[in-house]
Parts: sequence; C-alpha cells; structure tokens
Amino acid sequence: MTPASWECLDGTLYVDKEDKPWMIFCREWIEVTDGEMYAVRLKEDLSATIGEPMLLFQASQAPWTVGGKEGQYVTDGPFMHQTSSGELLMLWSSSGASGYAMGLARSVSGDISGPWQHDPEPLYAKDGGHGMLFRDLTGRLMLAIHAPNLNPQERPLLIEVQESSRTISIKSL
Repeated sequence: MTPASWECLDGTLYVDKEDKPWMIFCREWIEVTDGEMYAVRLKEDLSATIGEPMLLFQASQAPWTVGGKEGQYVTDGPFMHQTSSGELLMLWSSSGASGYAMGLARSVSGDISGPWQHDPEPLYAKDGGHGMLFRDLTGRLMLAIHAPNLNPQERPLLIEVQESSRTISIKSL
C-alpha cells in the first residue's frame, strides 16, 4: 500500500477520533538519507489507500537522534498511543547516543497531521526499541521492545510504563 517506487517499512494501523483508519509508515533512510515518517488514509475496509501519503517529520528533527557516518538518520517502528487526556503520541525508534533508541513525538494539534513535537530525550536509550504498548492481565501499561539491537541477540523486553496526562514514562526497569 505504500508507493511502489519508495523503500518503506513498519506500517502500523491507527484509527483516528472520527474512526477513520490510517497507516503510519517509515520511508527508509537508505533511499532518502534522513528517514521520514508518513501517514496515509486507508479505505474503511483497509483494502487500499485514499490520497497521497502525508509527511509527518524527518528523523533528524528529534533532538535525541544521532546521524550515521554519512549523515543518515533512521526512522523505525512507529506506534500510536492516545493518552487518557486525549494527547496523541507516537513512539518511534532511531539511532541515539547509546545505540538504538526509542523516543516520543506528540501531535501539537492532537490529529495525525501534526505538527509533531519531539521530546528532547529518548524514552528508552539503552540499545533497544521498535516498541509497542499493551495492558497486561492485571491492567498495567507495558512497553514491549527488542533489545539489544544486535542480531541474533535481540530478545523481547517488557517494561512497565506510567501515563500522565501528556506523556508516558518508564516506571521501572
């Protein structure tokens, strides 16, 4: 469903406040040097896109990201979360000062169109990322990531997080 001529990965489903489905995806740094995050509307039955992809941000816009040797910036693993107060957050991964990392971006408008503002520090900075949130059987909000970011040592890591009105933060490690 992404443009056929683009190098894309990590499509994830997001349903907005009007119950309209979207796909959030990354355009590869291999192709564009500064990885890009996009959203595209989907048909109600999820069978095709509606309209053109909308650029949300580039990886280098987050203050915590670190570029590669030739200025490459990675975008990886978008995951959308709406806080109980209605704040729209995106968890996403890139390279940080201590290896693979995962940061938070928030939509200033509360809608997928943004604009998107990045937290200055990553949510998780210790060589892990590509995260998703879920509630465990007791109702705790959990972050699932893979760490370390080294094949074949990658393993799932579950971390309890807490939500405040505007954000999420790691509760314990």
